[in-house]
Amino acid sequence: MKIQYKATFTMTLFGVVILTLLSLGYEKYSHRVVIDKEMEKIEHISEEVALHVESHLEEKTAIAATLSSAPLIKKALLKSNAEFDALSDAERKIEIDSRNQQWMETADINDPFIRAHMTNPVAEYLKHQQIILPGEYGEIFLTNRYGVMIAATGKLTTLAHAHKYWWLAGYDEGQGRIFLDDRGFDTSAQGYVLGVVVPIRDKHEIIGILKSNVNIMGPLTDVVQKFDLRSPGRMKIVRTGGLIVSERGVTPLTARVNEALVGVLREKESGSAIIAEKNEKQFVAYSPIPITMGSEQFGFGGKQESLDHIKGNKGEAWSVVVSRSENEVSETAHETTLVIVFVGITFTLLTAAVALILGKWAARPIVELATTAQSIGEGHLNARAEVRANDEIGFLAKSLNSMVENLQVTMTSRDELKYEIKEREKVEEKLRLLSTTDELTGAYNRRAFNEYLGANIDRAMRYNEHLSMFLLDIDNFKKINDTYGHDVGDLVLKALVRVVRESVRQQDIVARWGGEEFTILLPQTGKDAALQLAERLRKKIAVNDFPKVGRITVSIGLAELQVDDTSDAWVKRADLALYQAKDSGRNIVKYCEILLSSRTS
Repeated sequence: MKIQYKATFTMTLFGVVILTLLSLGYEKYSHRVVIDKEMEKIEHISEEVALHVESHLEEKTAIAATLSSAPLIKKALLKSNAEFDALSDAERKIEIDSRNQQWMETADINDPFIRAHMTNPVAEYLKHQQIILPGEYGEIFLTNRYGVMIAATGKLTTLAHAHKYWWLAGYDEGQGRIFLDDRGFDTSAQGYVLGVVVPIRDKHEIIGILKSNVNIMGPLTDVVQKFDLRSPGRMKIVRTGGLIVSERGVTPLTARVNEALVGVLREKESGSAIIAEKNEKQFVAYSPIPITMGSEQFGFGGKQESLDHIKGNKGEAWSVVVSRSENEVSETAHETTLVIVFVGITFTLLTAAVALILGKWAARPIVELATTAQSIGEGHLNARAEVRANDEIGFLAKSLNSMVENLQVTMTSRDELKYEIKEREKVEEKLRLLSTTDELTGAYNRRAFNEYLGANIDRAMRYNEHLSMFLLDIDNFKKINDTYGHDVGDLVLKALVRVVRESVRQQDIVARWGGEEFTILLPQTGKDAALQLAERLRKKIAVNDFPKVGRITVSIGLAELQVDDTSDAWVKRADLALYQAKDSGRNIVKYCEILLSSRTS
């Protein structure tokens, strides 16, 4: 048998044996491996979705907290509190009980007493929030620090609320924290509701409580359904007591998870388990949603039932539960086995083909192989061995010729290699610039700025140097985009960066903070020098002619680094100064030395 056929037969037989052994062995242990990988995968998914749901809940609380910062709310609370402060404890209790009784006994919403609470400026402000965010809110209402409701979007059951669990949780013995009231189904919103309870402060003292009943079923349903559509298995959001809050095709709070799962959910920790359900094993991963477990910043819970909500929370947290059946996982393992078999067969056939070709090369005789090898050794790289026989010597001759050709290529390609290395270095430098600069304006991007920010803060703290920063925002930039188009808006941004760079020092860091907002970091620069620079820059921009639009103005917020500053606190002060500049009519420079607890106007 010729050598090429021997090689082909040997490689084919070897491939068949290896493929058979591999397939048999994989069938025995792949099931466990696939299960472990699947458990790890769904654990990761449950943790990721838990954080995603938490971000939705934090967004809802942030919106509610923003509502509470309106000046007319604070003004109304101070006025109401002053009225009740003037009474003795006994008189105050009698007055609250009397008003509450009158409220509960009056059914006519057109009664002057009722309308005084539902049509005052604060109530109209709250109703406006319901209008601009349709379907978002149920009832929204405001109580003073004695729990007396002073404004509401609708007729509530009671006027006095200081005794209620959510009010006490939000007040938190005068310390105050945001409380998420897991109310269940709320008749005022006709949906699954979280009551967002926000304490309102004045000079670090709680002066009232704002409660917004927020319909959250839409975002929860979106999270669950998007997972079910793109991934195998099932996802649900579950209370630690077992009631299902959200699952595709299931009405909220009408079904429960397996009791074996309830036991591990009560531990409020991430993990996984294998649970028997309906004569089939279910592989389950679970992860608590952190915000629902309570913290110094947020409280979470509820009461089982009240007059206006059904199946409320009994002090439970929420967890994201992801499950897959054993049949689904086994099918995945079987599919993997089929892929291995297919790849193995393909590899075996390719190996056999290669062996046949190599065998043919090896079957050619080599004439003058030694002479050719000696000539090559003397440096004659153009020499070649002549192949005359279809055997092993022919294969050696072919290999020798191939070696000489590769050697020639290697010798002649050194310059090309050097050139390629230089070109690659240029590409790497371009990639570095792309990762640290804003593509449109050429200024540093936010990522690069944060790196410079940390380094400059460390230097300023170490050597006791001044360090200032200001945020710059183009006034009415949206109007420019709307009037002239985004292409013109981009030209304005580029021109603005050029003007800024001409006005600052080489060591100053100019970065695009986002949209039409830029930030400039000023090393070794104190408050007074920074204010002078900011004012000069503002005036220079105001008289500069920008492409297509002519003159524009900017607002600038300035802050100097303080001894006890963190980077976040410092940036927030600069942002607050910018907000004050905008609020003061724009085209102005504002300095902020102390960060307030919230923005006020």
